[in-house]
Amino acid sequence: MNPDFKILIRKSLIFLFPVLLWIMTVIIVDPFNYFNYSHKISEQSKLKSAQRLNSLLFNSIQFKNNPTPNIIIGDSRIRKLPNDRIEKLTGKEYFTLHSNAAKLNEIVDLFWLANEYSNLENVILGINFNLYNEYAYSNRVADVKELLSNQFIYIFNWNILETVYLALKNEFFGIQKNQKRDKDKFWEHTINTVAENHYGKWKKPENSLNKLKEIGVYCKENNINLTLLIVPHYKEFHDRLVDFNLEHEESKFKEDIKNIRKVVDYDFPNVITECKSCFGDPIHTTDSVSTVIINDLFSDSLTIGKELH
Repeated sequence: MNPDFKILIRKSLIFLFPVLLWIMTVIIVDPFNYFNYSHKISEQSKLKSAQRLNSLLFNSIQFKNNPTPNIIIGDSRIRKLPNDRIEKLTGKEYFTLHSNAAKLNEIVDLFWLANEYSNLENVILGINFNLYNEYAYSNRVADVKELLSNQFIYIFNWNILETVYLALKNEFFGIQKNQKRDKDKFWEHTINTVAENHYGKWKKPENSLNKLKEIGVYCKENNINLTLLIVPHYKEFHDRLVDFNLEHEESKFKEDIKNIRKVVDYDFPNVITECKSCFGDPIHTTDSVSTVIINDLFSDSLTIGKELH
């Protein structure tokens, strides 16, 4: 064999070895269960790394691996709704496809993503007025679809490197408990800063509204039960929209969506929105109240929420 060729092979192997080692590491650790071959790392270690860093990618892959015909889509507010309680009430398994800080256009995109992997039957979309804003926009679902379609883009993505490291750290050195945040300070931050971010600059999202209407038409044509769910906020947060003169726009928002399909509203003065202890923070209900919402939503007749007509 030509000596120069031997040198080339040797150098190529030296270069390829770390690449192949990394590929094997990602497949074995598999923090997002992308390949779903190896289960050497515990699910708890993966949850505390992958889901925490990129809940959108983690939940999308989980749904792709185990699709269900029944799904709840939205941001962190709908994550609290207990699927086990829904299954007891309906006998049907639901999957919650959520992303932290999901935007309305991303919720629309997630519907179509879920539709690619499942013959959908029952869909709940969590949609609140503070998502109904042209300026509240992100396009992370496109990145997820790219990663799902190309293994090499996934393997050599920088976020995957960080997640693999954290999953290994959690597995071998134990999962560190989250530092407790100051509830009062976070509550004040949500009422002031978060509310201003949501309501301070507002424009009707015509494009997202049209895409919601397209989902409504598609669901009607394909016999998919679609419910648009407006979850409750604590009144102190909800009333911040008054400070930005958005009462009429909120009312118009409910008018805009009520004919798309079934709309169930919990974000108005009621026993939940008037109760501070019903919330972990001003926009997330506690586990027990989330169960109350599910009991009400899946009952024969609503007693707390109201269907918009």
